[in-house]
Amino acid sequence: MALGLLLILFMVMSIISVVGLLLLFLLKGERAQKIVFYFMALLGMFIAWMTATGYATNQIKEQMISWGFGALAVVAVLVRLCGKSKNAALAAKLLAAASVVLGMVALFIG
Repeated sequence: MALGLLLILFMVMSIISVVGLLLLFLLKGERAQKIVFYFMALLGMFIAWMTATGYATNQIKEQMISWGFGALAVVAVLVRLCGKSKNAALAAKLLAAASVVLGMVALFIG
């Protein structure tokens, strides 16, 4: 029963991630892009938290890697807030996307 619920949770998170990533790069409006960007950054941090806390306490290396994927999302937000150019916005989007994708891969493998 519990494994079925975890599978459903993973599938829902996967669908949200794919749809969010598509919207992140395909939306044209600045306001909509900002909303999706911050949602994806929060999703990346949430996935990192879920992955890191899912490991046993003696698996420090795996936990640190997972927290590193969450740190990518934090860096993405900082780049978005501090950078004023289009290149900074694109770099922030790429960092947020990498955080979500790598976090989902770590969640799947771990």
